[in-house]
Amino acid sequence: MKIAIVGAGPAGLFLGKTLREDVVIYEREKKLGMKPCSWVVLSSIENFVEIKASEILFKIKGYRIFLDNKLIHEIYSDQPFAYIIDKVEFLERLAEGQEIMKEFGKIHGKHVNDKEYDVVVDARGYQSLSGGTVQAIQYDTSYKAEEEVLNSYFYSDFIGYGWVFPGPQGSRIGIGGDAPFQVLNERLNYLLKGEKLSYGVARISIGGIREGSYVGEAGGAVFPITGEGIRPSIMHAYLMSKVIKGESPNIIKSSILNKIINAHLDFINKAKNTEHPGSK
Repeated sequence: MKIAIVGAGPAGLFLGKTLREDVVIYEREKKLGMKPCSWVVLSSIENFVEIKASEILFKIKGYRIFLDNKLIHEIYSDQPFAYIIDKVEFLERLAEGQEIMKEFGKIHGKHVNDKEYDVVVDARGYQSLSGGTVQAIQYDTSYKAEEEVLNSYFYSDFIGYGWVFPGPQGSRIGIGGDAPFQVLNERLNYLLKGEKLSYGVARISIGGIREGSYVGEAGGAVFPITGEGIRPSIMHAYLMSKVIKGESPNIIKSSILNKIINAHLDFINKAKNTEHPGSK
């Protein structure tokens, strides 16, 4: 069976590696891991894929939550419950031994760039989504954030949050949510510290799992409340591999992943109908 996967992100590469068949992956970017991303994964990702020690930049043991810039909760653990990984190194390892075409993959039915395949999977990330997304902005800065702690900043007037996470150059500071760009940018400017080193804008899916030949963020595999994408994309790719192999007719629709995402969406929809949606 000839399979084409368009997009060499976590979902596309993990799916290709899991299928171990005649797979071709198309990737338009010259380098892997170009999408702005905080690189945070919960340690439970290792139920699906190994994270090598060299790929772990920081082991996270603490988490603080702020509401309207006031600390309302913090937790600490003796053992890491999350990692900040080197996403580029992680993706390069997943790509080893796979056929990757460094070209834009144009999908038309079961054809990619006029080549016919038995199965074509769209793994292009948020670029594949026409709606059901919110905007996210992130800077890499020189500010030396605490290496074992994640800081999340929620706001009572919109659903979304800002973050200050340790990063490879000091910190990653960003914000995303269901608010106008001007509002997000104003809140982000309050959080920013240190010298601005790089900047990126992306979109985050809040539309839920899509049916069809989509995987990862292209298939809506993002936890809408947290914006976490790497771990759910890996989970989605694992489930999609079962479908392609014929081991399940529709494991995605009935999966725990889908149930978790739907629970997030139900929570968000209820919060939208309240006076202070971001504080629920």
